[in-house]
Amino acid sequence: MKKSFAQIVEAERKEAIERVLSKVPEWTGAELTVPSKLTSEQCSSSATALYKARLIGDCKAVADLTGGLGVDSWAFAQRAEKVYHNELNPELSEAVRSNFAALGLGNVEFSAEDAAQRLESLPEVDAIYLDPSRRDGAGKKVFLVEDCRPDVLALLPKLLEKAPLLLVKLSPMADITMLRERFGPKLRELHVVSLKGEVKELLLILTREDNNETRIIATDLQSKLVFYPEEESQALVSYLKDVSELEGGLLYEPDPSITKAGAFRLPCERWGLKKLGRFTHLYLAPEKRAFGKYFTVLDIFDWGREGFKACASKYPEAEVSARNVPISSDELRSRLKVRSAADFHIFGVTLDLPEGPVRKLIASKRDF
Repeated sequence: MKKSFAQIVEAERKEAIERVLSKVPEWTGAELTVPSKLTSEQCSSSATALYKARLIGDCKAVADLTGGLGVDSWAFAQRAEKVYHNELNPELSEAVRSNFAALGLGNVEFSAEDAAQRLESLPEVDAIYLDPSRRDGAGKKVFLVEDCRPDVLALLPKLLEKAPLLLVKLSPMADITMLRERFGPKLRELHVVSLKGEVKELLLILTREDNNETRIIATDLQSKLVFYPEEESQALVSYLKDVSELEGGLLYEPDPSITKAGAFRLPCERWGLKKLGRFTHLYLAPEKRAFGKYFTVLDIFDWGREGFKACASKYPEAEVSARNVPISSDELRSRLKVRSAADFHIFGVTLDLPEGPVRKLIASKRDF
């Protein structure tokens, strides 16, 4: 039976609310208003919002100038005496006002203005949070910080006049080296945050005073790797001396936050690992110390037709990843002709051995 327009709208409303509650289960039981599906897709999870609130800490006042559905403002309100929530879209701003009333939050003040305009009338606060829109006027995604709206770089002097600390969320696709260059000494910390095996947020902490170095923090919200760029560039790397070292060994795949943060050499020094290759970001681990995924090595096959055939015959069901080899993961999967299965994993890799680079297939089993 064909659904009426009203039924379609109601179904979309329920779907949007369910999506929000899957991200923010703490809001379960409240009478929520979610204006659109896009709003529910773009809102933060409570886990990442509470992490941001910990970064700002306890304070008197926080301003969220790009408030959206208000999950981050909700988290800030747990620690700040007052939160200023500003959202350009009046309908969304009103929805957040209604939702916060239903949640019993009384320490939030609302406005619906352009972020730059709201900044002019904003009183001095302890911290300002910005999550600039990563789409241009035509709705296309942008990744350069100056192309986002509002333009944090252009507003930076005024922002730092209003608050001694800024917390800025940017696209996970943004280039970290570029961000360090763009913001210079004002950038105190750069947090790479992953959730359930996927990088979700890049968070920048900017301060009024200049900083000698930028500290980088890679985290999955449970564990973290903290370092300065110089530590990565100066870290000593250990490599395999022979393929036989891999046999029956523990293969370590770093959490994506570590990889995104640019820590490729440092894991060897911090956790006593051996790197498989200079550009092969997999490691042989003596034990489970680092955060990420682990695999027990079952078999090693030569790279080439015979090796592919032997590997696929023994492991017809496995996930497949190509690492530092001249074909993609999809191409390798196609050549192996294996079916997808979560328990087993085949890695196509380049090993940097004393005698030179060697390509291999590594068949492994996930070690949870």
